[in-house]
Amino acid sequence: MKNLAFQKVGDYFVLVHNAMAPTDEEWEDWMQHYTYASILIVTDGGAPTASQRKRLKMRVDELRASPSYVPNKKEPKVATVTASSFVRGVITALRWFYHDAYAAFPPEHINQALTYLDVPPRYHIAMKTAVQTLRLQLKKAKAGGPSKTMPDEG
Repeated sequence: MKNLAFQKVGDYFVLVHNAMAPTDEEWEDWMQHYTYASILIVTDGGAPTASQRKRLKMRVDELRASPSYVPNKKEPKVATVTASSFVRGVITALRWFYHDAYAAFPPEHINQALTYLDVPPRYHIAMKTAVQTLRLQLKKAKAGGPSKTMPDEG
C-alpha cells in the first residue's frame, strides 16, 4: 500500500498523504527528490514518523551545507491542508518555534495556502491538479492498482 505521493510543480512541491504514515522507503524516495523549496502538503491525517522527521532535518541540513545554497535566500515555507483540527493545531504549535515557516489550512482554504506559499497565480491550477492526481494515485494503490509517483512536473 502506498501512503505518500509527491510531484514538483514549478519551484514548489506537492506532497499528499493518506491517513497513514509513509513507509521508510517512501520517505527516503521523497528525501532523494526534495530540494530546498516550499511545499504544499495535503493530508488525510498521515504524517512522517519521528525518525522520518529527523531524516528531513538531516536533508535540510545537507541542502544548506551544499555549495549551491545561498544564505539569506528566502526560506521555504510549508502549508498543510487537512480536515483534521488536531493536525492543524500541531502545525500552529510549530509556528511558535519556526515563525512563518509553517501554516495549516482546512481543505476549503487551499487558495489561501497557495497564497501563503507565494505560489504565482499561473501555478494555482497546476498545483490543485497535482493534488487531485496524487490523491487518485494513492487511492489506486490502496485498491491494488498501478501507482506511480511523479517527482518532477512543471
